Amino acid sequence: MPAVAQGHPPSRGLIHHNPIVAYFLIAYAFSWLLGSVLIAGYHGLVMAPTWLHYVSAFGPMVAAIVVTAARDGRAGLAELWQRVIRADVGLRWWLVALGTPLALGVVAALVSTFEQGALPDVALFGEVDYLGNIGVLAALGLWIATYGFGEEIGWRGFALHRLQSGGWIRAAVIIGVLWGAWHLPYFFYKDNFIALGMGGFVGYLISIVMGSILLAWIYRGSGNSILMVALWHGTFDFVSASPIAAGSANAVISIVVITWVLVILWQARRERRAVHVSAPGR
Repeated sequence: MPAVAQGHPPSRGLIHHNPIVAYFLIAYAFSWLLGSVLIAGYHGLVMAPTWLHYVSAFGPMVAAIVVTAARDGRAGLAELWQRVIRADVGLRWWLVALGTPLALGVVAALVSTFEQGALPDVALFGEVDYLGNIGVLAALGLWIATYGFGEEIGWRGFALHRLQSGGWIRAAVIIGVLWGAWHLPYFFYKDNFIALGMGGFVGYLISIVMGSILLAWIYRGSGNSILMVALWHGTFDFVSASPIAAGSANAVISIVVITWVLVILWQARRERRAVHVSAPGR
Protein backbone atom coordinates (compact mmCIF):
# COMPACT_ATOMS: atom_id res chain seq x y z
CA MET A 1 0.00 0.00 0.00
CA PRO A 2 1.26 3.51 -0.74
CA ALA A 3 2.30 5.50 2.29
CA VAL A 4 -0.32 7.86 3.64
CA ALA A 5 0.75 11.47 3.26
CA GLN A 6 1.53 13.11 6.56
CA GLY A 7 0.19 16.47 7.69
CA HIS A 8 -3.13 18.25 7.43
CA PRO A 9 -5.34 18.34 4.35
CA PRO A 10 -4.70 21.55 2.36
CA SER A 11 -7.81 23.40 3.63
CA ARG A 12 -7.17 22.40 7.24
CA GLY A 13 -3.53 23.31 6.86
CA LEU A 14 -4.40 26.81 5.60
CA ILE A 15 -6.85 27.35 8.46
CA HIS A 16 -4.27 26.26 11.03
CA HIS A 17 -1.24 28.00 9.57
CA ASN A 18 -2.87 31.18 8.26
CA PRO A 19 -6.34 31.57 9.77
CA ILE A 20 -6.66 35.21 8.68
CA VAL A 21 -6.14 34.35 5.00
CA ALA A 22 -8.55 31.41 5.35
CA TYR A 23 -11.10 33.71 6.97
CA PHE A 24 -11.00 36.26 4.14
CA LEU A 25 -11.15 33.56 1.44
CA ILE A 26 -14.25 31.98 2.98
CA ALA A 27 -15.95 35.32 3.65
CA TYR A 28 -15.41 36.43 0.06
CA ALA A 29 -16.37 33.05 -1.41
CA PHE A 30 -19.68 32.90 0.46
CA SER A 31 -20.74 36.48 -0.22
CA TRP A 32 -19.40 36.76 -3.76
CA LEU A 33 -21.06 33.50 -4.80
CA LEU A 34 -24.42 34.94 -3.81
CA GLY A 35 -23.40 38.28 -5.30
CA SER A 36 -22.70 36.56 -8.62
CA VAL A 37 -26.19 35.05 -8.59
CA LEU A 38 -27.66 38.50 -7.90
CA ILE A 39 -25.61 40.05 -10.71
CA ALA A 40 -26.84 37.36 -13.11
CA GLY A 41 -30.39 37.98 -11.90
CA TYR A 42 -30.04 41.74 -12.36
CA HIS A 43 -29.07 41.19 -16.00
CA GLY A 44 -31.89 38.71 -16.59
CA LEU A 45 -29.65 35.68 -16.97
CA VAL A 46 -31.24 33.70 -14.11
CA MET A 47 -34.19 33.99 -11.75
CA ALA A 48 -32.55 35.24 -8.56
CA PRO A 49 -34.52 36.13 -5.41
CA THR A 50 -33.38 39.61 -4.43
CA TRP A 51 -33.55 38.80 -0.71
CA LEU A 52 -30.30 36.87 -1.24
CA HIS A 53 -28.71 40.30 -0.87
CA TYR A 54 -29.31 40.07 2.88
CA VAL A 55 -28.14 36.47 3.10
CA SER A 56 -24.83 37.48 1.50
CA ALA A 57 -24.17 39.65 4.55
CA PHE A 58 -23.56 36.50 6.61
CA GLY A 59 -20.34 35.65 4.74
CA PRO A 60 -18.03 37.18 7.40
CA MET A 61 -19.93 35.45 10.21
CA VAL A 62 -19.84 32.08 8.44
CA ALA A 63 -16.10 32.45 7.81
CA ALA A 64 -15.41 33.37 11.45
CA ILE A 65 -17.36 30.37 12.74
CA VAL A 66 -15.84 27.89 10.27
CA VAL A 67 -12.25 28.96 10.92
CA THR A 68 -12.73 29.20 14.68
CA ALA A 69 -14.38 25.77 14.85
CA ALA A 70 -11.69 24.14 12.72
CA ARG A 71 -8.79 25.75 14.52
CA ASP A 72 -9.92 26.15 18.13
CA GLY A 73 -12.86 23.78 18.48
CA ARG A 74 -15.60 24.19 21.08
CA ALA A 75 -13.44 26.28 23.36
CA GLY A 76 -12.82 28.79 20.57
CA LEU A 77 -16.50 28.94 19.66
CA ALA A 78 -17.44 29.43 23.32
CA GLU A 79 -14.97 32.32 23.62
CA LEU A 80 -16.31 33.87 20.41
CA TRP A 81 -19.88 33.55 21.70
CA GLN A 82 -18.95 35.28 24.96
CA ARG A 83 -17.77 38.29 22.97
CA VAL A 84 -20.94 38.19 20.85
CA ILE A 85 -23.13 38.59 23.96
CA ARG A 86 -20.79 40.81 26.01
CA ALA A 87 -23.21 43.41 27.37
CA ASP A 88 -21.55 44.46 30.65
CA VAL A 89 -19.61 47.29 29.05
CA GLY A 90 -20.83 50.32 30.98
CA LEU A 91 -23.41 52.96 30.09
CA ARG A 92 -20.95 54.92 27.95
CA TRP A 93 -20.58 52.19 25.36
CA TRP A 94 -24.30 51.46 25.25
CA LEU A 95 -24.83 55.14 24.48
CA VAL A 96 -22.17 54.96 21.78
CA ALA A 97 -23.54 51.74 20.28
CA LEU A 98 -27.20 52.77 20.13
CA GLY A 99 -27.31 56.46 20.99
CA THR A 100 -24.93 57.85 18.36
CA PRO A 101 -26.48 56.17 15.27
CA LEU A 102 -29.97 57.12 16.47
CA ALA A 103 -28.73 60.69 16.99
CA LEU A 104 -27.49 60.61 13.40
CA GLY A 105 -31.00 59.54 12.41
CA VAL A 106 -32.34 62.67 14.11
CA VAL A 107 -29.78 64.76 12.23
CA ALA A 108 -30.89 63.16 8.94
CA ALA A 109 -34.53 63.90 9.76
CA LEU A 110 -33.71 67.54 10.57
CA VAL A 111 -31.81 67.98 7.29
CA SER A 112 -34.71 66.37 5.42
CA THR A 113 -37.16 68.68 7.19
CA PHE A 114 -35.09 71.71 6.25
CA GLU A 115 -34.94 70.63 2.59
CA GLN A 116 -38.55 69.50 2.23
CA GLY A 117 -40.15 72.11 4.46
CA ALA A 118 -42.07 69.46 6.39
CA LEU A 119 -41.37 66.76 8.95
CA PRO A 120 -40.50 63.42 7.27
CA ASP A 121 -42.73 60.40 7.79
CA VAL A 122 -41.00 58.29 10.47
CA ALA A 123 -42.54 55.19 8.85
CA LEU A 124 -40.03 55.65 6.01
CA PHE A 125 -37.38 54.19 8.32
CA GLY A 126 -39.17 50.88 7.75
CA GLU A 127 -38.40 50.97 4.03
CA VAL A 128 -35.67 48.52 2.95
CA ASP A 129 -34.34 47.58 -0.47
CA TYR A 130 -36.00 44.58 -2.15
CA LEU A 131 -38.49 44.04 0.70
CA GLY A 132 -40.45 47.28 0.71
CA ASN A 133 -41.82 48.80 3.90
CA ILE A 134 -41.62 46.04 6.51
CA GLY A 135 -42.10 48.33 9.49
CA VAL A 136 -39.61 50.31 11.55
CA LEU A 137 -38.89 47.63 14.19
CA ALA A 138 -38.63 44.84 11.62
CA ALA A 139 -36.26 46.93 9.50
CA LEU A 140 -34.07 47.71 12.52
CA GLY A 141 -33.99 44.02 13.45
CA LEU A 142 -33.11 43.05 9.88
CA TRP A 143 -30.19 45.47 9.70
CA ILE A 144 -28.82 44.43 13.10
CA ALA A 145 -29.09 40.71 12.31
CA THR A 146 -27.55 40.89 8.82
CA TYR A 147 -25.14 43.79 8.44
CA GLY A 148 -24.74 44.00 12.21
CA PHE A 149 -24.00 40.52 13.52
CA GLY A 150 -23.59 38.98 10.05
CA GLU A 151 -20.62 41.22 9.37
CA GLU A 152 -19.25 42.15 12.77
CA ILE A 153 -18.75 38.62 14.10
CA GLY A 154 -16.27 38.38 11.25
CA TRP A 155 -14.69 41.79 10.58
CA ARG A 156 -14.20 42.87 14.17
CA GLY A 157 -14.86 39.67 16.14
CA PHE A 158 -12.44 37.56 14.14
CA ALA A 159 -10.17 39.64 11.86
CA LEU A 160 -9.56 42.68 14.05
CA HIS A 161 -9.38 40.53 17.18
CA ARG A 162 -6.41 38.70 15.69
CA LEU A 163 -4.69 41.57 13.90
CA GLN A 164 -4.93 44.35 16.48
CA SER A 165 -1.83 43.22 18.40
CA GLY A 166 0.22 44.69 15.53
CA GLY A 167 -1.41 48.09 16.03
CA TRP A 168 -5.15 48.61 16.03
CA ILE A 169 -5.25 51.52 13.57
CA ARG A 170 -3.08 49.67 11.07
CA ALA A 171 -5.29 46.60 11.46
CA ALA A 172 -8.43 48.69 11.04
CA VAL A 173 -7.12 50.20 7.78
CA ILE A 174 -6.16 46.79 6.35
CA ILE A 175 -9.54 45.35 7.28
CA GLY A 176 -11.26 48.46 5.93
CA VAL A 177 -9.70 48.03 2.48
CA LEU A 178 -10.60 44.33 2.35
CA TRP A 179 -14.05 45.03 3.77
CA GLY A 180 -14.60 47.69 1.11
CA ALA A 181 -13.52 45.33 -1.67
CA TRP A 182 -15.93 42.72 -0.27
CA HIS A 183 -18.76 45.07 -1.38
CA LEU A 184 -17.65 45.08 -5.04
CA PRO A 185 -20.55 42.90 -6.31
CA TYR A 186 -22.96 45.64 -5.18
CA PHE A 187 -21.57 47.85 -7.93
CA PHE A 188 -23.01 45.42 -10.49
CA TYR A 189 -26.54 44.77 -9.16
CA LYS A 190 -27.57 47.51 -6.70
CA ASP A 191 -28.86 50.60 -8.45
CA ASN A 192 -27.53 53.12 -5.91
CA PHE A 193 -24.05 51.58 -6.14
CA ILE A 194 -24.19 51.33 -9.93
CA ALA A 195 -25.01 55.05 -9.99
CA LEU A 196 -21.73 55.74 -8.16
CA GLY A 197 -19.79 54.02 -10.93
CA MET A 198 -16.43 52.38 -10.42
CA GLY A 199 -14.94 55.86 -10.13
CA GLY A 200 -17.10 56.34 -7.04
CA PHE A 201 -15.66 53.17 -5.56
CA VAL A 202 -12.58 55.08 -4.38
CA GLY A 203 -14.67 57.49 -2.34
CA TYR A 204 -16.76 54.62 -1.04
CA LEU A 205 -13.60 52.74 -0.02
CA ILE A 206 -12.36 55.76 1.94
CA SER A 207 -15.68 55.94 3.81
CA ILE A 208 -15.49 52.22 4.60
CA VAL A 209 -11.95 52.57 5.96
CA MET A 210 -13.16 55.41 8.18
CA GLY A 211 -16.00 53.20 9.38
CA SER A 212 -13.53 50.41 10.08
CA ILE A 213 -11.46 52.71 12.29
CA LEU A 214 -14.56 53.85 14.20
CA LEU A 215 -15.80 50.30 14.74
CA ALA A 216 -12.32 49.18 15.84
CA TRP A 217 -12.32 52.00 18.40
CA ILE A 218 -15.74 50.91 19.71
CA TYR A 219 -14.68 47.25 19.79
CA ARG A 220 -11.53 47.96 21.79
CA GLY A 221 -13.15 50.50 24.08
CA SER A 222 -16.03 48.19 24.95
CA GLY A 223 -13.70 45.37 25.97
CA ASN A 224 -13.90 43.47 22.67
CA SER A 225 -17.71 43.36 22.65
CA ILE A 226 -19.04 42.14 19.30
CA LEU A 227 -22.51 43.06 20.56
CA MET A 228 -21.62 46.76 20.71
CA VAL A 229 -20.15 46.97 17.19
CA ALA A 230 -23.02 44.88 15.76
CA LEU A 231 -25.58 47.23 17.32
CA TRP A 232 -23.77 50.32 16.06
CA HIS A 233 -23.25 48.94 12.55
CA GLY A 234 -26.80 47.63 12.17
CA THR A 235 -28.42 50.76 13.61
CA PHE A 236 -26.27 53.06 11.48
CA ASP A 237 -27.23 51.14 8.33
CA PHE A 238 -30.88 51.27 9.39
CA VAL A 239 -30.58 55.06 9.54
CA SER A 240 -28.33 55.73 6.56
CA ALA A 241 -30.14 53.35 4.16
CA SER A 242 -33.59 54.81 4.83
CA PRO A 243 -35.22 57.22 2.33
CA ILE A 244 -35.07 59.92 5.03
CA ALA A 245 -31.25 59.87 4.85
CA ALA A 246 -31.08 60.23 1.07
CA GLY A 247 -29.21 63.04 -0.66
CA SER A 248 -27.94 65.87 1.51
CA ALA A 249 -28.94 64.14 4.75
CA ASN A 250 -26.66 61.21 3.95
CA ALA A 251 -23.82 63.56 3.10
CA VAL A 252 -24.25 65.41 6.40
CA ILE A 253 -24.20 62.28 8.58
CA SER A 254 -21.20 60.99 6.63
CA ILE A 255 -19.34 64.23 7.37
CA VAL A 256 -20.22 63.89 11.06
CA VAL A 257 -18.85 60.33 11.17
CA ILE A 258 -15.66 61.26 9.30
CA THR A 259 -15.08 64.18 11.69
CA TRP A 260 -15.60 61.83 14.63
CA VAL A 261 -13.01 59.42 13.23
CA LEU A 262 -10.49 62.24 12.68
CA VAL A 263 -10.90 63.22 16.34
CA ILE A 264 -10.31 59.58 17.36
CA LEU A 265 -7.13 59.47 15.25
CA TRP A 266 -5.94 62.77 16.73
CA GLN A 267 -6.49 61.47 20.26
CA ALA A 268 -4.70 58.20 19.44
CA ARG A 269 -1.74 60.18 18.10
CA ARG A 270 -1.60 62.27 21.28
CA GLU A 271 -1.67 59.12 23.42
CA ARG A 272 1.19 57.58 21.43
CA ARG A 273 3.21 60.75 21.80
CA ALA A 274 2.58 60.83 25.55
CA VAL A 275 3.74 57.23 25.90
CA HIS A 276 6.81 57.95 23.76
CA VAL A 277 7.79 60.99 25.83
CA SER A 278 7.29 59.22 29.16
CA ALA A 279 9.21 56.11 28.10
CA PRO A 280 12.23 55.24 30.36
CA GLY A 281 15.51 56.79 29.31
CA ARG A 282 13.95 59.91 27.76
